Amino acid sequence: MNSAEVPEIAPEIAPAIRQMVSIKDVLKKIPMSRSTLERKVKEGTFPKMYSIAPMRVGFFLDDVLQWQSDLVENAIRPSEPVRVLVRGRH
Repeated sequence: MNSAEVPEIAPEIAPAIRQMVSIKDVLKKIPMSRSTLERKVKEGTFPKMYSIAPMRVGFFLDDVLQWQSDLVENAIRPSEPVRVLVRGRH
């Protein structure tokens, strides 16, 4: 088998395998800095990252896509008033 070929996966295992993407791939598609992404992961406002090799982290693609879908659903629409919260004021 050469490096371009993908090995066959047993049908009973294939549904359990989730596609992963690197942090670099995520940052190519989502306009934020790496430090902001890492902060959001730490805060729990972005999907968890997993260590997949030394010096290499990745995300499950379906988790990132769900985050993006949730972001779109909760987006402020132009017709909606923007609420700004000021600390110390009610």
